[in-house]
Amino acid sequence: MSLPVNRDTLAKYHAVKTFRLQEKEVAPVTSLSFDDRGKLLLTASASDNMHLYDASSCKFVSTVGSKKYGCHAATFTHAQNECVYSSTMQSFDIRHLNLETNQYIRYFTGHGALVHDIQMSPLDNTFVSASYDESVRLWDLRASKAQAIIPSLVPNCVAYDPSGLVVALGNPESSELALYNVRQLGRGPFLTAKVQDPAFKNWNKMQFSPDGRYLLLASSYGRHLILDAFTGEQLFDLQGTRPFPLREFMDAGSAAFSPDGKYVLGTDYDGRIAVWHHSDAISGRTLKPSLFIPAAPESCPRSIAVNPKYAMFVTADENVDFYVYDDE
Repeated sequence: MSLPVNRDTLAKYHAVKTFRLQEKEVAPVTSLSFDDRGKLLLTASASDNMHLYDASSCKFVSTVGSKKYGCHAATFTHAQNECVYSSTMQSFDIRHLNLETNQYIRYFTGHGALVHDIQMSPLDNTFVSASYDESVRLWDLRASKAQAIIPSLVPNCVAYDPSGLVVALGNPESSELALYNVRQLGRGPFLTAKVQDPAFKNWNKMQFSPDGRYLLLASSYGRHLILDAFTGEQLFDLQGTRPFPLREFMDAGSAAFSPDGKYVLGTDYDGRIAVWHHSDAISGRTLKPSLFIPAAPESCPRSIAVNPKYAMFVTADENVDFYVYDDE
């Protein structure tokens, strides 16, 4: 029997395991990725190391170094124990790596600046990348050259809808977003929208809800927005958390949908995880958290990722913390 997602069950989540890196390796985690089965978690950090965890048992598995090239936006492919990630040194290639053998499968070349977001298609073995070279590129794991290039003004976020047929591009600098049909990228976006609130800036993550109805714009500044994924209309303004200070390192995103898409979980600089319940709220409202989950001791998590297969989630900054449901 699956665990229902509601306020009572969410209130019974707590941190069960914290992983602290060796002092010489301590650096902020810049990306979080669960594999398709929800059994593995892959993180990338500013120390130029990736770390692999067994998410189902909350155990550390191994460290994967990338000292020569650096690492960011590490993302599982659909193949077991394979990932793609962006380089931060020497070149801006995207690298396809077998995590078991530590052997590179392919380099994806063409970007002329740092790739700051990579998203795998839920439908097939293609993925999109967003770079500071003012382009978004569509790739196939079987080819080193991009399948398509979308000119863009430094988009900071990309996201696939659950069907894999729509990709969203977000530009926090202009507060604009655009939705494209993946099979007709050359025709341009079929929907463009502008975030109307000028006070909402610096969002660094987009995520479609699992049912495809909503589009979350997550920031590290104490606010998140939920838009209608079909019209781009703003539905909810999620407030009530303390913003994080600006820093030079990139973030993996400070909010995420619950597996059923009815709640949003977000980190708070006060050392808590906020939970907003938007599915039963009236649209156009500012929502405050319906509850807070205490963060792990001695942690001030900045990023969060919800496991889509298991009843658990993780938060991270310099520590990686695992939270699970406990009825006791």
